Amino acid sequence: MFRTIQREAILKSKLATPKVHETAFRVGDAIELTMVTEGGVKSTKTDKIRGVVLGRVNRGLGSGVYLRDVVFGEPINRKIQLHSPMIKEIELLEKNFVFKGKRKVKRAKLYYLMDRLPQETRVTKV
Repeated sequence: MFRTIQREAILKSKLATPKVHETAFRVGDAIELTMVTEGGVKSTKTDKIRGVVLGRVNRGLGSGVYLRDVVFGEPINRKIQLHSPMIKEIELLEKNFVFKGKRKVKRAKLYYLMDRLPQETRVTKV
C-alpha cells in the first residue's frame, strides 16, 4: 500500500515539474538549478544554483542530487531533493565537466572532489 502511494506521489511530481525530471544529467556534469528562495512554492522569487554533480541518490520520493558549488571562494556541498516543489527547473550547462570531455566518468560518487581545490570545481556559465 505504501509503495502505491509513493508511486502516485512520484507521478504527480513528475507531471507538475517536467523541466526538472526530463533533463538527463549524469555524475560529473555541471548543472544549474532554479529554486524558489523565499515566500513558498507559489512565489516568483527564484535563485539559480550552479554546481558539479557529485552523486545521485535514487530512493523514490527521497531521490536527490549532491552538488558542489563554490560561492565567494568557499566550497559548499548540498543535497537537493529532486521531487521538492521548490525546484522549478534544471539546466545542463556542460556534460562531463570534471574531465572536460576528455574521458568518461567511471564512478558513481565523486566524493574525492571534496578534497580538491575550490577552483577545480567552480562552475562558470559559458
